[in-house]
Amino acid sequence: MPGKNLFFYILTVTILSAGLIILNALLGMVIPFSVLFLVGFVAACLVFVIIHSILTKGWQATFLMLSVSFVIAFTAEALGVNFGWIFGNYYYTPKLGPQLFGVPFLAALAWEPILYASYMITEILVLPFSPNHSSSWLNRLISISSSAMIGAIATTAWDLMIDPIAVSQGWWIWSDGGEYIPYLQNGVPIQNYIGWLLVAFTIHFVFRLINYRGAPSSPSSAYLSIYGPVTLYSSLFITSFGVTLTVLNRPEIALVGIMAMGPFIILSLVNMRFLIESAKFKYA
Repeated sequence: MPGKNLFFYILTVTILSAGLIILNALLGMVIPFSVLFLVGFVAACLVFVIIHSILTKGWQATFLMLSVSFVIAFTAEALGVNFGWIFGNYYYTPKLGPQLFGVPFLAALAWEPILYASYMITEILVLPFSPNHSSSWLNRLISISSSAMIGAIATTAWDLMIDPIAVSQGWWIWSDGGEYIPYLQNGVPIQNYIGWLLVAFTIHFVFRLINYRGAPSSPSSAYLSIYGPVTLYSSLFITSFGVTLTVLNRPEIALVGIMAMGPFIILSLVNMRFLIESAKFKYA
C-alpha cells in the first residue's frame, strides 16, 4: 500500500520536526537552529513531493511540474536579487549555500514543497465544484484561474512566517526594510507578498494546465489524495509555527500564521469527510 506508507512517512517527518523544535525549546536552544535543519526538512518534504506526484500524476507530469516551478521560482528570485523586481530589494547571504546569479539553489528548491502542498490542498477544497470535460472553455478557464488563486494564497500564507524567520537568522536581507514586522531586522516589504502571490499564481496556473483532465473518472487513494497532502501542508505550518514561537519568540507572527494557514487546514479537514463519504476516494 504505497499511499499508506507515504502518508506515514510524511507524518513521521512532521512528528520528528515538531519534536526537535519542542526539545530545542525545553533545552533553552542548546541545539542550534541552523541551515542544516532547513536542508533536512526541505529534503524530507521533497522526497514526499516527488514520490507522491509520481504515484498520482505520473513521471511526465511530475518532471514538468517540478522543472517549470523551479525555473519560474529561480528566475523570479534572480530578478529580485539583481534588479529589485517582483519581490523588492534584497540579497542572500552565503548561509544558504551555493548560489547562481545571487540565488541559492536551496532557496529555489524550498518553493517546491509549499507549492505542491498548496496545489493538493486546493484540490481537496475545489474538487466538489470542478467542471468536467463537457463544460465550456470559459468555465474551465474560470475554474483553473480561481483554483490557481486559492493555491497562490495558500502558498503566500506560509511566507508570512518564513520571511521573519529568515531575516532573523540572516539568510537574506531586505535592503530597504519594509512595512511588515518593521521591528525585526527593519521588516519585510509588502511588495514581497504581492510578488509571492504573482509568482505562485503563475506556477499554480501552469500546474493546472499540466494536470487538467476535468472531473476524475474513478476514486483514488484517500491516503494519497487527502491524508498525505493535508499532513504535508500541516507539517509546513507546524514547523514554521514552532520556530516562530521558540526561536523568534514572536507569538504575534505565530498568530498571523494561524490566521493565514489555519483556514486551509481546517477547511480541508471539514471537506475530507464529504469527499470520503461521496466515494470520490478509497483507501489504498
